[in-house]
Amino acid sequence: MPLKLTHPNQVPHPAAEAMLPAIGGFPTSDRPLFLAGYSELCRIDLNGKRVLEICGGHGKLAAAVARSFPSAEVMGLDLYAVSGPEADEWCRQSPGLSYIAGDAFDLSRFEADSLDLVWGQAALHHLAHDIDGLCVQVARVLKPGGRFVFIFEPMGHNLAVAAIRAIRMAREELGDESNLYLSQFEKMARYFGACEVQMFNLLGYPLKAFSDRFRPLCRLVQRADAALFGRFPGLLRYGANCNVVFTKSL
Repeated sequence: MPLKLTHPNQVPHPAAEAMLPAIGGFPTSDRPLFLAGYSELCRIDLNGKRVLEICGGHGKLAAAVARSFPSAEVMGLDLYAVSGPEADEWCRQSPGLSYIAGDAFDLSRFEADSLDLVWGQAALHHLAHDIDGLCVQVARVLKPGGRFVFIFEPMGHNLAVAAIRAIRMAREELGDESNLYLSQFEKMARYFGACEVQMFNLLGYPLKAFSDRFRPLCRLVQRADAALFGRFPGLLRYGANCNVVFTKSL
């Protein structure tokens, strides 16, 4: 099944707005990308569902999902379980929320067909060295029709963006920012079925340094990107960042 490349420009899900603090230290100019990604997490009512965040870091996004869907079972998995007063308070406010220590490449603690949603934020490019191993694990635990979502990932088809990232990494301004490619998503889609890739930041990436300081410029660049993607769909593959949504076949 071919990939579906899009540039979401619709009204975000109301609950997605409440999740925005989970952006943390990521650029504010990427707000439309995060709203689109968080809207994907809210596409279905997660109340009564069982969901898992992998590579969840400090657990802020898992906590935001738990607050938005009080009767969901929300689990945040990272190599080290989230702990401390803040996490304790999140779990007190949301009894369905829990944090566990574990590896995204070993989901053996979960039964087959037991999860409705698995997601990660800025995580896939850290896991792409073993795409097959990751997909085998997630495809096993997802229910038919369940979704596997990644939010805010770096893409490598735009050579100018790739060069900027390489320079910033060499200067140690960025950590591991290994670029992803559509061919990798095509490989992953074979384990799941449908795959939508939401592309962002055509002009926006090289102008981030300015647009984050000047909000009007930020909005102007976002409108320009939307217009270019809409007028010339072939440019979608050259977006600097993406969200990607896999859906397991029924």
